[in-house]
Amino acid sequence: MDSQIKHAIVVKVMGRTGSRGQVTHVRISISQLKQVHARIITNHHQSLKPIFVEWLLNLSCTGYARKMFDKMPLPSPTLYNMFVAAYSKQSLNKEAVDMFVLMHSKNAQIFGFSVPPVVKSCSGLMAVELGKQVHSVAVQSGLDYNVFSQTAFMDFYAKTGVIGCARLIFDGIKEKDVVSYNCLISGYAKSSNVLAARGLFDEMSERTIVSWNSIMASYAHVGDHHEAMRLFERMLAERFEPNGYTFVILLSVCSKIGDLDMGLRVKKFIDERNMFQDMIVATALLEMFVKCGDADKAREVFDRMEKKDIVAWGAMMAGYAQNGRLSEALELFECMKQQKIKPSNVIISSVLTVCGQLGSIETGERIGSYVESEGYDSNIYVASSLINMYSRCGNIKKALQVFDNMPEKDIVSWNSIVTGLAFNGHAMDALNMFQEMKKTNVEPNDITFVALLTACTHVGHVDSGLEYYNSMLSIHGIAPKMEHCSCIVDLFCRCGRLKEAYQFICQMKMEPNVVIWGALLSASRTHGNTDLVELVARKLQALEPENSGNYVLLSNIYANSGRWQDAVKVRHLMQDKKVQKTAAYSWIEFENEMHRFLVSDSSHPNSDEIYSTVEVLTLHSGPDESDMYNSEFSL
Repeated sequence: MDSQIKHAIVVKVMGRTGSRGQVTHVRISISQLKQVHARIITNHHQSLKPIFVEWLLNLSCTGYARKMFDKMPLPSPTLYNMFVAAYSKQSLNKEAVDMFVLMHSKNAQIFGFSVPPVVKSCSGLMAVELGKQVHSVAVQSGLDYNVFSQTAFMDFYAKTGVIGCARLIFDGIKEKDVVSYNCLISGYAKSSNVLAARGLFDEMSERTIVSWNSIMASYAHVGDHHEAMRLFERMLAERFEPNGYTFVILLSVCSKIGDLDMGLRVKKFIDERNMFQDMIVATALLEMFVKCGDADKAREVFDRMEKKDIVAWGAMMAGYAQNGRLSEALELFECMKQQKIKPSNVIISSVLTVCGQLGSIETGERIGSYVESEGYDSNIYVASSLINMYSRCGNIKKALQVFDNMPEKDIVSWNSIVTGLAFNGHAMDALNMFQEMKKTNVEPNDITFVALLTACTHVGHVDSGLEYYNSMLSIHGIAPKMEHCSCIVDLFCRCGRLKEAYQFICQMKMEPNVVIWGALLSASRTHGNTDLVELVARKLQALEPENSGNYVLLSNIYANSGRWQDAVKVRHLMQDKKVQKTAAYSWIEFENEMHRFLVSDSSHPNSDEIYSTVEVLTLHSGPDESDMYNSEFSL
């Protein structure tokens, strides 16, 4: 009778027998497995349960198998080891490690085939100490001698950064194969030891595409992008065929150095080998075009992709945002929603950032409503992005509402609301919010202090601002950055304390940038301090000789003080250096679209209608108002 049940298990679980008795693979449903299980129980064939569990593991039905295993009084060592291997194969790393620990605690025999899988799971969990304990057990059991275990342990130590141990194992291998070399080269690459990686690569008698990819990745990782490209050329010369990972490395190199021409060459290789169907390669190509500033080419790649995962959608949206094409990023987001693709939290945060940069109140409220209705705001990072977006769009009331509804708040959340309050003119509320934050024992960071100093600037609290600034290093161990120094200079300038602002700039440990000098220049002009204006303007001309604003401002100051010859000299200097005055523009949002206008602009599709309306308004206004319109439109 046992033989009949065994045959049933084979037929049901492994497949059906062919005409010559061979077993052919078929799909097995859970209901079919349960039928076999029921037959084993009803016929009281306890001896067949381990066999059935083995078949379940072979079919990757680990959950079902584990339920049966847990009811066994004395599971066999074979089952323990098979569970470790099955869990690791499915990347159930914690379960694999837990089973190995249970097996060891039960003194069950450890088989050699279960060591590499449990070591792989330790790598996946980055469990260094646990991996070392497994290594110790393997040594005690005499299971560390075969090349599979040695390579597994070497890979584990390389991936977890214990490169010295990886090298010791490598040196102990008597007959080193290409896998051993590749493993250690990859480890050296991750630890940025490119010289050691190259030494191993050069001594290899035999190489694979993995060897080439590892050494190219090593050079790319340390920033030697040109050597990575030279190795690719050498690889082709030695007639090695690149794979998808090769192209991902090369496209990453092109992205980092901004080499669009090289990126196009790599694209040609991809097209010639029909590698575009690899979604990872296609996404890497898209990101390369984005980072090289060609959003149109990136969109061509995106549209060409037959299958697009969430990463591809996010990369394209981020690409539009990085290249200043904010409206197109939002249009793509709407397209994604129409195709019933659920955005990730990362994409939602990115879209909210775009809304904030655009400053569109209507768009912000529409996107914000979607985010809240779909429950994305339950994520702490999305909620913080939502606060930022509402703040940038001027809806501080809604930002406070989101903040108050957050069940937990981290430093990003607190920074978002403090910054939002400060930049929307609610300076005292921002300072009070910081005091509330301190009560929760959340430690401030450099962004927090930018918000606090900005708030102090708005209300003119010089002493409080200096107190916050001085506390950064003395109390919180945060070294002030350029942004903090800029806030202090702005604080002094707004309060008319120009001498102190200039002294602060001169005492800065870092070289002042154009923003800091620009703040002092503007304040000096407001307070009519011509000497300081001239001094600062000369500084700015040296820092950014192509900026027309510095020349125009200095010329106007000279003209206002009657120094006409000096004003003319500045204008001539501007002409000699061929500095062009940057045209200013205004913008307005209408029906979810941003409209931009330059002086005397006729490029807008409705320009005739707009100018006609202005003329009508001019005719219907009084004499004084009419003069105002005429003077403004003649600038």
